[in-house]
Order: sequence, then C-alpha cells, then structure tokens
Amino acid sequence: MTTIGGPAGLYVPPSPLDPVQRALTYPYTAPDYDYVFRGGTAAAVVRLADADREGRVPVLAIGSNRAPEQLARKFADMPDAEIPVERVRIRGFDVVHSAHLSGYAALAATLLQAPEVSAQIAITWIPPRLMPRMHATEGIGTFYDFVAFDGLAVERLAGGAMIGAYGYVCRLGALDFGDGPRGLSAVAARFRPWPAIDQRAAQAAAIARLDLACDVETFVRENAADPALRSAREAKLRRDAIAFAAPGTRVCNPA
Repeated sequence: MTTIGGPAGLYVPPSPLDPVQRALTYPYTAPDYDYVFRGGTAAAVVRLADADREGRVPVLAIGSNRAPEQLARKFADMPDAEIPVERVRIRGFDVVHSAHLSGYAALAATLLQAPEVSAQIAITWIPPRLMPRMHATEGIGTFYDFVAFDGLAVERLAGGAMIGAYGYVCRLGALDFGDGPRGLSAVAARFRPWPAIDQRAAQAAAIARLDLACDVETFVRENAADPALRSAREAKLRRDAIAFAAPGTRVCNPA
C-alpha cells in the first residue's frame, strides 16, 4: 500500500447548514452506486477501472466520507479534487457511534472489532496530494488515528476483491451506551451483536449518559456554539468508552 505523509491538524469545513440539521443528518446520504467525485459533484460509474485506483490511497469511508455532500465541503476550495468512491464490504468490523463530538456537534463514527459482522461501507481512492486535507478534517493525532488494515479482505460490491486498506479510527473509542456500543443505522451490516440507531437517538442517549435535562436540538446547538463546553462533555463520554484493539492493524499517523 502507498506510504502516507503530510501535516496533521484539525480543519472543520464551513457549511451553510443550520447546526442542528448538519449534526442530525450525519453521516449524510451515500449513493447506492460507485462514483467519481470531481468538480464538487458525484458522477456515477457502473464500475471503477484500474486507472481510477492507480497511484491513489485506499481509505475506508465508514461515515460521512461516503457522502458527496461531505466531500464537497471538505474540498470546496480545491475544485480540481478528484476522488473515486467504491462501495465495498468488510468483515470483522462494525461502524459504531464514537465518543467523539465533532466540531459540528455530531457524534462521529468509528470502527470497532466485531468478528461476525459484515459491514457495507466504501473506499475513497484519494490522491496522495489530498491526504493532508483529509487528515486535517479528521483531526489526526487528536481525535482519530490513521490506521493500516494490512490483511483486511475487502469485497467490491461491483465485483472483485482486494487485500489491505487504510482507515480512520477514533482515538477516544466507541461510545458505551450503558450496555455496549451502538451501530450506525445508516450503515448496512449483517450479524451485528448490538442494536443500530440513528444520529438523533445517539444524541439523546449521550444526553442521558451526561445526566442532562435538555432536548436534542438544544444539546446540539450548545455543542456547536461552545467548543469548551463540547470538549468537557466529550471528556465525560469518553471515560468508559470502548477502545479499539484489533490484530493486524497499525497506527501510521504522519509525523
């Protein structure tokens, strides 16, 4: 696999969306087809060609990075950005709600080991020159680690397979809802050992875990408007978070 370099740091893409809408519609709509993101839009393809992958970094897209609207936000100032996005299935991991409240107040996604699970996600084939921006939007070294899944078997939904990919794993862990994690209902998965819920339900559960008396909309607006408050709440959520630990993976954050 390609070796990655580039600066770390946090970049929260601007958005005209109302904070509540932006948070509660996470992880946004992912097409039921492969596509190439270019010029801020998604061009559907029946199947990616080898040339679409050549020289690019295969990065698992488990949450919002599958969605064209999120890629459009992350690369809004890079009109020449081109990223093929390929639907895939992986085994041994599920996509769950993390203990991380993003800069726009969504409870972000992360991977968690789950031996029996088969999850349908995507791979973003990212040019190396765009990796620093993607790293920055994930808060590498602070909120997420860039992890190599060296022996991971990846099944392409359009046909074919590959071994190995990279992915982003939340350093803060998966949110413990009191009786374990919860899958993202927006991500189809077989044989989940825990329930799957949407963003609103996850936010409501976080409110309960924090023993707060407010509605979801108020909680989101407060977290979006006040980084210090959001960080303090996040610190409480991560106290009993479930850590990621999977053989055959390694952290390879850029220096």
